[in-house]
Amino acid sequence: MNDLSHTATSTRCLNAVLIGLFTAMLALPMLDTFCHLDPTKPRNENRAMAVLPQPPSDRHGLQTYVGGLENYFNDHFGFRKCLVQWNNKFRASLFKDKGTRDVLIGKNGWLFYTMGDSIDHYSGLLQFTPEQLHDWQVLLEKRRDWFARRGIAYLFVVTPDKHTIYPEELPDWAVKVHPQTKLDQFVAYMHEHPTVPILDLRQVVRNAKEMRPTFLKTDSHWNFFGSFVAYQELMRTVAAQLPGLEPLPLTSFTPTNRLQPGGDLARFLGVSLVESNFFSFDPKPGLPEFTTKLSPPDHPKDPKFTTNPQAKGRVIVFHDSFAMGWIQFLGYHFNQVTYLWHYDLDAAWIEREKPGLVINEMNERLLNIEDPKKLMDTEALN
Repeated sequence: MNDLSHTATSTRCLNAVLIGLFTAMLALPMLDTFCHLDPTKPRNENRAMAVLPQPPSDRHGLQTYVGGLENYFNDHFGFRKCLVQWNNKFRASLFKDKGTRDVLIGKNGWLFYTMGDSIDHYSGLLQFTPEQLHDWQVLLEKRRDWFARRGIAYLFVVTPDKHTIYPEELPDWAVKVHPQTKLDQFVAYMHEHPTVPILDLRQVVRNAKEMRPTFLKTDSHWNFFGSFVAYQELMRTVAAQLPGLEPLPLTSFTPTNRLQPGGDLARFLGVSLVESNFFSFDPKPGLPEFTTKLSPPDHPKDPKFTTNPQAKGRVIVFHDSFAMGWIQFLGYHFNQVTYLWHYDLDAAWIEREKPGLVINEMNERLLNIEDPKKLMDTEALN
């Protein structure tokens, strides 16, 4: 009887402990919601998180309010950041060469961006149609003619995708299906219709990686060395239209590699990684000074400017994130450089600033998916 009583007491104690633990686990998310106990750094989800909706003023707005509450809870429930990070780490270890929807895990710690069917574009599985190539020709010729009437030099620049420069770091299953990519098609087509200056930066960036890495391992972008060798080729090409310009040599700077926190792809994965291919470029004494006005962190696509009172000429760069690495270099050569982060050419801005040169930069993966017929300047440039 004593043994039975002891067993029953032990069972009741165990049940009480389990109930207590279960209750505590249920309460933890609520505690984190109000007390912010989760120390995990927020993951960059590349979207705006849901905000707490305002209570409805009448019954007709109740359904919208309830839906807004659900969206808010899904984005902000307690310990969400920690659980998302655990989930991504588990998936990264279980599917070592697959990653997530947005990130592909390659070899030797290399990460690749997979949005916009990047792998299918790299493999050559997706191709431009003859009509699409013709549409690009028509758009660029229209831009060239509009600038020419105003005495403005124009250059269209394609910056390379990471897959293109480091294919050896892709998983073994990521193979070429067709030897020619969309960018290969585009460059070949435009060379057959040589009326618009086109700068393809793939080869110069690929060659430079024999000296030191040109892309970040944990980020979708090139590093400052990659952007530097691209800047040199850009200036050599610009000099064909604006004689007298030449790029600064590498000896004008001190490249230093410092370990940095992981880049955008590491943040997309929600994991903590170290970036080993960073490379900062510190100017040596004797270079002219110029001022830089950047956009605020919460509005990264606002206009940016450099001003160099010792130089002449105005330049406008229409660009995406890859041209951000040129800000610290182009300012040595021009009185003012304006950076506008979009692909539509702003006719009013150009008419007001009256630049001598417009650089139109587009990354390879955006060229693959952008529709030239939908760019807003097709009607503005008359």
